Amino acid sequence: MVFLTFKQLEYFAAVARTLSFTDAASEVFVSQPALSRGIVSLETELGVSLLNRNHHAVSLTPAGTLLASELPKLRKELDRVITLVRQTENGLMGRLNIGVLDEQQLDEVMQVTFNYFSQSLPLVEFTPVRMDGRELIDALNRNLLDIVFSMDFGLSDNPDLDVLQLDSVPFCMIVPPDHRMAGKSYASLSDFSGDTIIIDEGQKLTGEAAFLQGCFRQAGLIPNVRMAANIHTRLLWTESGFGISMFNASNRACNSTSVRAIPLNDVPNARLVLAWKKDSQNPSLRIFTHLAECCL
Repeated sequence: MVFLTFKQLEYFAAVARTLSFTDAASEVFVSQPALSRGIVSLETELGVSLLNRNHHAVSLTPAGTLLASELPKLRKELDRVITLVRQTENGLMGRLNIGVLDEQQLDEVMQVTFNYFSQSLPLVEFTPVRMDGRELIDALNRNLLDIVFSMDFGLSDNPDLDVLQLDSVPFCMIVPPDHRMAGKSYASLSDFSGDTIIIDEGQKLTGEAAFLQGCFRQAGLIPNVRMAANIHTRLLWTESGFGISMFNASNRACNSTSVRAIPLNDVPNARLVLAWKKDSQNPSLRIFTHLAECCL
């Protein structure tokens, strides 16, 4: 393997331009013996002669002529790499992996942030993906995601995470079209006494299920709970009349024509948040979260 230094190449480039050791040494601000040693070490490392030397003149060998002609390309490529390195350090280039809660509609802040970020930083590969709540937290913990857009069920209590609240939205009870409450404009949890409540595994693992069950207990109810594998099965079972289910109002399920969404007036609003690890080393993340804060 050949080991070269930028100083060796700089010395040679100066000699190639001036064809004079004296003038080249003056140009690069070193003594002539130091410059001569640098050129000799470069030739030794390459295993070629770059210069023809005599007492009267210096000229380039064929190998020296080739190297001199290629050095500007090398310098240009080095400048390009340095620019990329600096852009990466400053978050202007790289990759940002963001997870979005499955079936969650992007609020206005996120829409503006997504659009502005992707337009302003075209060198950052920006890849939003949808996952259920369980997958989001797991991927964030394993550094597969840099940041997640989700509901805050315990995220703000995690000492390893930074959390930015974006919005606060009410909960709705989703019922089949033929449910006794389907025509109501709003309701209380007590209106659903005796109904089967469908909860999915993602809700259970993120703490949302515990929150919802706590709301029922505060209303003096002990709900009949049926567990679904995921949010899609939960909605399917609700559509099929196997029970009812609670969604925050910005979830796409609330806009489905196959069910009815009834706002609940006795359940605390859901907090929609961005969450990311405090020790994240992704510089693009700092830009994204700053843009989100500016859009609030």
